[in-house]
Amino acid sequence: MNIYQKAERITSKWWFYLLIFFMPAILPPFASTGLGYWRELNGFIWYVSDAVYYKKISFHYSMPIMHLAMLLMIFALAILGRRFGRAFSMLVALNYAFIAFAQTLIVTEKYGLVVVSELLAWYLIVLLLWLWEALAPKNDFTWDKGRRKPYWTIPLALIAFWNPDQVWQLHLRLFIDSYSPTAFCMMTPIYLTVLLLFYPKVNLLLLRVQGFIGVVIGVITLVVAFMKEPSNGIYWTLLHMPLILISLYSFILGIRTKTTIQNP
Repeated sequence: MNIYQKAERITSKWWFYLLIFFMPAILPPFASTGLGYWRELNGFIWYVSDAVYYKKISFHYSMPIMHLAMLLMIFALAILGRRFGRAFSMLVALNYAFIAFAQTLIVTEKYGLVVVSELLAWYLIVLLLWLWEALAPKNDFTWDKGRRKPYWTIPLALIAFWNPDQVWQLHLRLFIDSYSPTAFCMMTPIYLTVLLLFYPKVNLLLLRVQGFIGVVIGVITLVVAFMKEPSNGIYWTLLHMPLILISLYSFILGIRTKTTIQNP
């Protein structure tokens, strides 16, 4: 039994998901000014949340290029199939590296360098799985016309790509310049949709673990959103439905699938 098969077996166990939930969840945020933020934890959370938001604004001018890059990646995969598989996986890993930088590492005036440790740990797990996939592919991106596809995920993935993250500001220009390429919550349903369209010849570790982490982060994001802006909770719930529904479906499907169909 090789390493991948052993890992695939481990990720079918319930206790594995307890570990990847609780181990990152107990990590406190790192602040270069020390742990004094514990005396004002609620204020620290909202301060860091706002700092993350303003950090992503600094990437505004690069968003059209990144949106175009995302579309070209998926178009190339659709045309070239398996021949583009390694490159696609590597580009996804690089996107998650950028997301980790954008969403978990913040330099602030009040607390110095802040690292959102729990999110960083979950993002790194997903990043490393995509990197492993790029180095030792298990996905077979060959289109199977005869197999039924979960096409219902595509409109949800488009909503995630659109990402109207200002409450009820539903501008179509956001398909070009929204901040979706910087957000785990938006890119994850898109990449999971790609895997689901090529199921069952996909990497089960990715399908299971990324699906599970997507559900966890989706729920945590909604809890924080309701605490911060209760009046806008319904909107944030709708905006994160692609992440939660597609991630939950991917996780359940991955658990129900016992073994990967190996590439020839």
